[in-house]
Amino acid sequence: MVFYYINIRTFVVVAVSLVSCYLSLKYDLRFHFSIVLLGLAIAFPLGQSIQMAFKRRERALEYLSLFNAGLLAIHYSFQSSEDLVAEKKVEAVKIVNDTCENLLEQLRVADGSVSKFRREIDKITQFVEQNKDAISKRVQIRIVRYIKDVLDGSLYLLSLTTHRTMLGLRLLAIIFINLFAAFHPPMLAYQLRDQMPLWVIYMASALGPILLITLYNFQAHIEYPFDQKGADDIKLNEFKLKL
Repeated sequence: MVFYYINIRTFVVVAVSLVSCYLSLKYDLRFHFSIVLLGLAIAFPLGQSIQMAFKRRERALEYLSLFNAGLLAIHYSFQSSEDLVAEKKVEAVKIVNDTCENLLEQLRVADGSVSKFRREIDKITQFVEQNKDAISKRVQIRIVRYIKDVLDGSLYLLSLTTHRTMLGLRLLAIIFINLFAAFHPPMLAYQLRDQMPLWVIYMASALGPILLITLYNFQAHIEYPFDQKGADDIKLNEFKLKL
């Protein structure tokens, strides 16, 4: 599971920290300053980005449930129409299933096309229009209300494909993580040079940057929880209707 959060950024940060440690030991470079300010510069944007990503994930689950509930209500409305013949009810099931499959696939491939999904919704309204004699006015009004729930959920979910967490915060976080990787090893070398073996100093130099970049990668994964690549992604297959 941890390997989901290791990528090229991890290797770059580790390389920066190890090179910095090597140069510090070789040329006796010594930095001795408070790390608190640099820590705050990392903690604030990284913490805010992770918090926003978690909120997006929770809201995505909420709107996926709203979307599914709306489609199920439409399905039951069609099936409860006594004047609708069996063949038409089977056709209605296919339309509802296809609508669900279409949105889940768009989320999986990060296709935020609203017009593409709207064509699926149009199939529901066209079906109602074509069979209005077999569907009572009361049921038609109910279906329109349920379509609103489907649209509320789907439009929010599709917006997540193009609107991510604040780029400025993420940019600040990655910049200061790299600065930490560059300037922290000389401080460790200054403190541990005569007290610890060299391999311990190298390991300690890489450990902090690895932890920070792993948190950054974790945030990058959960801010778009639909691509099915991370361990914490929303399991889209569980939201299939399978009517």
